[in-house]
Amino acid sequence: MSGDVMPLAGQRILVTGASSGIGAATACLLGKLGAIVGVHYNKNYEGAKATCTKIKDMGARAELFQADLINPDGRWLLIHGVIKTFGGLNALVNNAGGLSSPREFNTLSHQDWIEVFELNVFAPAHLCQYVFAYMKKQKGGRIVNISSIGVKYGGSPTSLHYAAAKSALETMTLGLAKAGARHNILVNAIRPGFIMTPMNQDMTREECDKRVAMIPLHRSGKPEDIAEMIAYLLSPAASFITGQIFTVSGGD
Repeated sequence: MSGDVMPLAGQRILVTGASSGIGAATACLLGKLGAIVGVHYNKNYEGAKATCTKIKDMGARAELFQADLINPDGRWLLIHGVIKTFGGLNALVNNAGGLSSPREFNTLSHQDWIEVFELNVFAPAHLCQYVFAYMKKQKGGRIVNISSIGVKYGGSPTSLHYAAAKSALETMTLGLAKAGARHNILVNAIRPGFIMTPMNQDMTREECDKRVAMIPLHRSGKPEDIAEMIAYLLSPAASFITGQIFTVSGGD
């Protein structure tokens, strides 16, 4: 989307996990398009501050919001804080997620399953629940959930539980879209392919090359590739789109 127009002018948008990677790229693009951006982070204050500074340097408004999304209380306080600070909320981007415990399926503990579902399913579910109630009152809103290409393949040998969690997130997206339609709350999800983000920083060059070789466009994705799709789904151009899962993966 062109930065020469301001299709999101005045829209108050919260982006979770906006201290790096897809979240940071999304927050910056939304600011460039005129949005008022809530930059959420958990531990990476410096990264979030850098994101916030970039947005402000564009002449847009951005505010930092810290919350540990593993903590149920933190989820409510985050939404409450954003609405209080901005005087409302027009859109939520559930980007925060990840896999802290890559393990072979036979070695997964009960706690491994709980941890990955807390961050990738329960946290976005609660955030959606809180903003949904608010958006019903204001008669409209947008939610974009960030899934993973792993859902398509069932994950890797060490990320089956992560793929399962993202699959649950996609199912929730479909149900919320139906529930939100009558209130003009549009809910969609994006499946990023192999994107060069901090989540993949531990991969060796050989592992990266092998993964890229599977992609028809023969390159890894950039955080900006996903940010552009998110911005589109939040824009007026996507006012007739809900309940959809978009794969942005270079053809993978």
